[in-house]
Amino acid sequence: MNFLIFNFNLLAYLFMIVLEPIGFVHNACTSSQAPEQIKKEVSEIEILPAYADGLQDIEQSEYLDLIFSFHQEKRTELTTQIRTGETKGIFASRSPRRPNHLGVTTVKLLGREGTKLQVEGLDALNGSPVVDLKYCDTSVFEQAAIHRSIRIDSPRMDLVRHIMQNNTEELLLKAAELHGHICPGLALGIMGATRVMQQLYSQEKDSRDYTLIAEMQNCPVDGVLFITGCTPGTKRFIQRNPENMCFYVLDKTGKGWKVSYKENNREYMNHNLPAGLSPAEKGIALLTLDPEQLFSVEEIQETPAS
Repeated sequence: MNFLIFNFNLLAYLFMIVLEPIGFVHNACTSSQAPEQIKKEVSEIEILPAYADGLQDIEQSEYLDLIFSFHQEKRTELTTQIRTGETKGIFASRSPRRPNHLGVTTVKLLGREGTKLQVEGLDALNGSPVVDLKYCDTSVFEQAAIHRSIRIDSPRMDLVRHIMQNNTEELLLKAAELHGHICPGLALGIMGATRVMQQLYSQEKDSRDYTLIAEMQNCPVDGVLFITGCTPGTKRFIQRNPENMCFYVLDKTGKGWKVSYKENNREYMNHNLPAGLSPAEKGIALLTLDPEQLFSVEEIQETPAS
């Protein structure tokens, strides 16, 4: 048995794959953060001179698949918890804690200057070694069918993406399908809950471990329910004194966040929103206002009094 193990290890060593960078990533992202935030940056891919000839006609490819190394990630795990709370095998996720720490991302090519490519949609940090680059071929796939299969497995995937990208208008439109109409109250709920969930997801917390305690009523509640996923049906929703105009997202120990809507936010809205808008137009316009003038978010350690 020991002889077999020795030979297996020897074979593994002899067939070890050695990867050399063909270039490097340059952008403003120097530390780990949510992929959606990194993708907002325009990145420059600097290809090393030895591989310059490989860029011939690359401008004909609007989208590219870029393979890079998670050079700052040292951890490796075989199971991981994704944002929606499920635990999956590492190969069924996009976690950077992979055995070989390789990432693959489809990017849009914006332009080229010699051996430097400007791309958007890349979730690699500054200095990441680029291992390979190839044109994106989706001809054998039906994109809608592929995305549908992913959504069946993780129904809140698109919602989480919109939350992390702070696409509050899209979230408001989707929440209105549940609520029945667009209004400032629904928009307030969307904005406050989005801020909390951004913090929760950034800390890699399991959102299913949290309960929503609503001390308010009417339209904002539906916005918060939609964003947090803490609904009566999941048994993670508690209604308390509706006069306090606040809500909590707390774990079982009472640790989490409190969002308090400011008493003078209506005056602020009336002063900063154009006159004559319909309720739906006010709801959408409200998303552009300063959140700090509308509500406050604080981390708390204890469960609020009943």
